[in-house]
Amino acid sequence: MNLAELIDQAYDDEENKQHEENKHEEKPRAYIGASGVGNPCDAYLAYCLRGFPNNKIGFKLRRIFRDGHRIEGDVLKDMSKTSIKVIEKDPYTHKQWAYYSYGGHAVGHADGIVEDENGNAMLLEIKSMNLAKFNEFEKYGVKYSHKNYYSQVQFMMGMSSMEESLFIAYCKNNSKYHSQIIKYDEFHYNELRTRIENVLRGEAHKISADSTDWRCRGCFKRDVCWEEKQPKKEMRTCMNCQPKMDGKWECTKGCQGECQDWQLYQPLPKI
Repeated sequence: MNLAELIDQAYDDEENKQHEENKHEEKPRAYIGASGVGNPCDAYLAYCLRGFPNNKIGFKLRRIFRDGHRIEGDVLKDMSKTSIKVIEKDPYTHKQWAYYSYGGHAVGHADGIVEDENGNAMLLEIKSMNLAKFNEFEKYGVKYSHKNYYSQVQFMMGMSSMEESLFIAYCKNNSKYHSQIIKYDEFHYNELRTRIENVLRGEAHKISADSTDWRCRGCFKRDVCWEEKQPKKEMRTCMNCQPKMDGKWECTKGCQGECQDWQLYQPLPKI
């Protein structure tokens, strides 16, 4: 076994040990996150809302996520060396800045709040990119280079009632920085709200009728959508349980707390 295989095996052993110690898998988030609201598939949003499990993440992707978190911290350290004022945590909760919509059915977390020289606040979003993606962002701006990131910051601005967001990209290939101030786009925010409200009403459709569609192959919810991976049997994963606009859930069969007639939730087929 070579070094790469040994490292991958170590990741697998570590994950198995954690599951054994915890006696259960980590519970998936049960809300629509701002980071995923730009996903073009409404079924994906519905699965997130209902807390369906993600696919098992491979070794390589886990290390990419790890590096992304580390780079975010490094960027904040670099920013602290400048005159830019960054408030990393909410002073009231001492946790990451969080914003909520639809009673908590939709949630966004900001990397920080930045104050300009006039004392005006704007959201901070930090991303790391490879050289090709970084060059696209530098040339075209985030709205055209990374539409999902653009949707993320627009949704965050809508929830936080802020008019601007400072978007910073760090290139993993050459340590180069590029930033852009993104203005609030009310039209785009309302488009995102319309999609979310369709999902809350139970009108989420799959984006494709074919599991080999390129948009489905890399989806984190592929296994529950196409491979019939079963979620935990609870009210949110039941077809009879519907989300309400105020953040609550209601069972059409009258169940309270526990599901008595569980039926697997499934999104509508592609139109």
